Amino acid sequence: MVGRSSRMHPEVPSLVRARTLLAVFLVAGTAATACGEDTATSADGVRTIEITLSDAGCEPVSLSALAGPTTFHVTNDDSARVTEFEILDGKKILGEVENVAPGLDRSFSLTLKEGSYVTYCPGGDKEKGTLEVAAAGTGQTADPTARTAAVTSYLTYVKQEADQLIIDTQAFVDAIKAGDATKAKALFASARSHYETIEPIAESFGDLDPAIDAREGDVPAAEWTGYHRLEKALWVDNSLAGMSTVAVKLMADVKQLRTAIDTIELEPGYAPEWQPWPIPGEEDRYSHTDLADFEANVAGSKQAFESVKALLAQADASLVATIEQRFTDVEASLIPFRSSTGMASYTTLTDADKTNLSQKIDALAEPLSRVAALVLQ
Repeated sequence: MVGRSSRMHPEVPSLVRARTLLAVFLVAGTAATACGEDTATSADGVRTIEITLSDAGCEPVSLSALAGPTTFHVTNDDSARVTEFEILDGKKILGEVENVAPGLDRSFSLTLKEGSYVTYCPGGDKEKGTLEVAAAGTGQTADPTARTAAVTSYLTYVKQEADQLIIDTQAFVDAIKAGDATKAKALFASARSHYETIEPIAESFGDLDPAIDAREGDVPAAEWTGYHRLEKALWVDNSLAGMSTVAVKLMADVKQLRTAIDTIELEPGYAPEWQPWPIPGEEDRYSHTDLADFEANVAGSKQAFESVKALLAQADASLVATIEQRFTDVEASLIPFRSSTGMASYTTLTDADKTNLSQKIDALAEPLSRVAALVLQ
């Protein structure tokens, strides 16, 4: 995967990429909590590790940890070129924060297992460090039956979405191969929507996410493939010449993703993408089908929340009610842009529309930011 901070497009500097705007998901089970040189433990037993981003990279470079639930608190020490922190297990991304602007901070929570991991801060003088996790108690006191039910529920949803992704992408690919641009345009948004619902999971599989969903400039031009390469051919180049090869590779990559999903282990948890984000406007920069992506992001996020709702209710029932209402508010804000043919073009939104959607997302992000420590304890 290419770091998000490097995936901005110069033609739209005012809009931050918000593909993972509401990336609520169950964290891959290989992740675990860590304790490094600068840690604290909350009353609920969740440790916090302080990470600083600078032009030098990630600091501390070497981290030690005990297995169990932990929050990584990442602060940018005035670095314009290092704005992302990742924890990797091989090529798999276990957890990350992105677009941490100079002077700002963000957090994410994981449940680590014993083992050796790599920390990654793209753009730094020293981009990679180490995280060594030693055996310890699990730190998990939640009802084990509820935890199992949460994992089963969400993983079932992910597999169903991945199955539908194959079906809809095959139809899209077939249209490309047949040279039917009109049909391919009509199928583009619906095919990608199933990717957007499960993108937090898809992004954990190393190079698959950029192969499937990189935008122009995210990867070297010779390596650019996937949905957005085909999107440009359809809406900008107005030619499908040479695109059959790209379409065939997309289909193969989507099938590989589905196979990989069968190998994942999950635990109840949440991703760190709760900070206020602008409404998307440059993800689908040629077709302007961003609202379809946004709707799918919300749907996937809500399903992840639903899967851990019973766990969360044991810790804070009032927070469950708040999050449910905020999801309802976000969904209601999308209704005016929905029709029988799909979501409206992003270009039809007024500044007031964008502000309204942003405010609804910010209101949802705040209570979601409190979930991780509660479901991981």
